[in-house]
Amino acid sequence: MKQLIRNIFVACTILVATSCSDDFLDLTPEDAISNANFLATVADFQSAMVGGYSQMALADWYGRYMLLIPDIMGNDIKANASANRGADWAFFAGGPTTTQNENREFWQEMYEAINIANQMINAEFTPPTSQQAEFDQVIGEAYALRAIAHFDLVRLFGQAYTLDNGASPGVPVVTAFDQNSLPTRNTVSEVYTQVVADFQQAINLMTINSGATTFSREAAQALLSRVYLYMGDYGNAETQATAVINSGNYTLVDSANYANQFLDGNSPEAILEMSMTLADNRGSDHIGGMYKETGYGDYLPAQDLLDLLPAEDVRSTLFALDANLDNSIYASADNIGRRVNKWPSAGSAIATDNVSVTRLSEVYLIRAEARSRTGDDAGALADLDMVRQRSSPSVTFAPLTGTALLDEIMLERRRELFGEGHRIFDITRTGSNLVRNDCTAPSAVCTINFPNDRFIIAIPQVELDSNENMVQNSGYGN
Repeated sequence: MKQLIRNIFVACTILVATSCSDDFLDLTPEDAISNANFLATVADFQSAMVGGYSQMALADWYGRYMLLIPDIMGNDIKANASANRGADWAFFAGGPTTTQNENREFWQEMYEAINIANQMINAEFTPPTSQQAEFDQVIGEAYALRAIAHFDLVRLFGQAYTLDNGASPGVPVVTAFDQNSLPTRNTVSEVYTQVVADFQQAINLMTINSGATTFSREAAQALLSRVYLYMGDYGNAETQATAVINSGNYTLVDSANYANQFLDGNSPEAILEMSMTLADNRGSDHIGGMYKETGYGDYLPAQDLLDLLPAEDVRSTLFALDANLDNSIYASADNIGRRVNKWPSAGSAIATDNVSVTRLSEVYLIRAEARSRTGDDAGALADLDMVRQRSSPSVTFAPLTGTALLDEIMLERRRELFGEGHRIFDITRTGSNLVRNDCTAPSAVCTINFPNDRFIIAIPQVELDSNENMVQNSGYGN
């Protein structure tokens, strides 16, 4: 932490601060600017939060890797023969100094975001009465930022909460800035406790919904419902999901416009997504570039996924044909040459597709699973049908109950959320084995039984070197 938290809050936010004069910047060294000097108006806090969103949208977080790594560690996405970026984790060969350093970048960018949030949350500032709601909103957004950063860190670097009720090592919980700190790892349970508290505080503070590209009360509720699902707290997961659904602010995109929601962004079902404009353009470093023929093209849909999506399912259109692909990597000639095309922007607009963090279809599926696991088959089926009937309007689905219903909900999560960074977490939180039926070269790792050390990634070596109190994950050495 000491190594990474050195990037002081203002270094992340000063570039977007609109209220600081040139003279101020010239007179005060960057690493000596105090909160009292910088966070002096509500507008300053809002500018600081822009820095937080910029962190989230980086390629090393929601711009690319937070969606890519969890899916390539699963069984719906497979490595192309030329795969490079993230390949160590796709092949379960990563370590503290893995080639592409994704683990180091995750750690650094998320703790920098936590640092931004902490500086805002802990600042001594009283807003004008006329701006109290705006100030509460932006502080609520800071709490949500701190929550999602800790949540994503513990999902990547800590074992599933449901493995042992969170007793295993998680990540350091950081709620105040201290560049000399040498923290130890909190337990997974302790991290989740902080995440829940922060999301609850965010929900209490936020009253302004400015659209899907910023945090809102509903975004915090949707993400908190996911947190509770990961904890196996299905009653609270259902409660938070219901609050989002009943808000009336979101509707599922219809079948005809389904694919366009990823191209256009800000769809009626978008709850939180990272804005990607021409100014933000990351080219092939955008998540779409990991799949596109015109990008890096490192990863492909696995046969396991393609078999789940028949032609009558609108989601089967989220693949593009590429005649240049090596046909030998597919087990079935029916699916030769398919690429994930969920983010289809091209030409001068390439990489401008917004990147989803959470959307209404996920919330329906969270509630469906929560209801199924607590015996409400009728409610679970109704939620499941909201999603699958939208995607296959010409199909009449038979009613399901019990285990068969739950199994179908889990399959529907794969159909609906592929490529959005959920798969390995769904495998581990449900205590399932990883089974890759489509396991052709170059990947030689076809089955990993749960639990397993390799279901989480290594603490980066740079953190171990700079913090004598940091302990490596089991299976990766000291």
